[in-house]
Amino acid sequence: MELLPRISLPAIYGANLALFPRPAPGSCAWLPQDPVVLEMLTGSMLTIAGDMPVVCAASVATPAGLQLLRDAGFSEPRPLLFRDDNDHDRHRSVLLQEGFKLVLQHAPYPAVAAPENYWIDPHLLSFLNNKGHLADLVEARYLPERRAVAPGELELFWEKHPLPLVVKVASDKTTGGGWDVAICRCSKDVRNAQKTFRHCRQVIVEEYLPISRNLCLNYAISPHGEITYLGSTEQITDQTGKYYGNWLHDGDETPVDAIAAGKRIAHRGFEKGYRGCVGMDMAILKNGEIRIYDLNFRINGSTAALLLADAVQNSYGQPVMRLAGLKCPRGFASMLDATYKAMHKGLFVPLVTCDPRATGMPGEAPRSSGLILGQSRAQIHERCARLQELGLEVMSPANLFPDDAGNSKNSEVSTYA
Repeated sequence: MELLPRISLPAIYGANLALFPRPAPGSCAWLPQDPVVLEMLTGSMLTIAGDMPVVCAASVATPAGLQLLRDAGFSEPRPLLFRDDNDHDRHRSVLLQEGFKLVLQHAPYPAVAAPENYWIDPHLLSFLNNKGHLADLVEARYLPERRAVAPGELELFWEKHPLPLVVKVASDKTTGGGWDVAICRCSKDVRNAQKTFRHCRQVIVEEYLPISRNLCLNYAISPHGEITYLGSTEQITDQTGKYYGNWLHDGDETPVDAIAAGKRIAHRGFEKGYRGCVGMDMAILKNGEIRIYDLNFRINGSTAALLLADAVQNSYGQPVMRLAGLKCPRGFASMLDATYKAMHKGLFVPLVTCDPRATGMPGEAPRSSGLILGQSRAQIHERCARLQELGLEVMSPANLFPDDAGNSKNSEVSTYA
């Protein structure tokens, strides 16, 4: 069995490029603070990277972990491993000497000099991903009601506006996973947001949307400006906006108008100088209207799963998949053993593993991320329990399955990751 992406990263980006997924140490304030999660971010694209060099943490590309991916049917990636900052910088220097340009997932802060070394100027990457610039790229009719204020003004603001409200960081520092978002349902939440974001120059206050479906639309922008719609997934978040993965279904029910709006945004990004992958967080409201509330000009958390979905569905015959993170307190060897059993039972396809011992974190539980397979969301709920019996803890928000039938009701789930 061979699992190949519908399109690989070299086909999107081009040749003589090397991928640097790690966030710069000085720009991680609004990303997940778990060091294992940050290392997982460097390996999530190995299954779609083809022959593009990927500078990733040694923990996500151990010999046993890579063998698991080969046994699952994925092609051999080209990882360049780092265990510390010195390793990371050494790879950067060697790749530049060999004539590669560097593709960043996260812009450093402050932006680095020598933009000619990079596929995309880091200053542009910061601009495009700053939530304060959403109106420069999205048509007004698709924007939520929003306003920029200083953090110190939040308490005065909410006294004149009904709750709930959504508060977001507007920063050139990289963001992700919902860590830069606060859902304010009461005055205490507003005060907490004001404290959390007190060092920011400004924040964005948005209306809280009555959401029916919370989508992430993925596009690829070629070096010549050709824009390809890659598909969409439904995002899974908790009540605070933290990201927990995605639902993928056979067939795409995304509204045609939403896909077209996304293509126009991608084209504006191209006009400003961007090429590569881009994801757009889009809400389908209960009245059918569309709102676009966040843009991510990079490979998104769901991109690899989306590009591999056809191959996985054709091989396993399961129309519904859930992209999820897993944890195994019993150790890395036990996690691999349980993952092989889950693969052979047709329950789970791994996309990345992480052995924290490889980067000096022996006390941390190993992790993996991949696709849980089923005929329906209800069956996937049951299969999460089977994975738990194998020793694989599926990381889920408490509100994902509010009843035993396994029906996820996203109308009350915060969707602002």
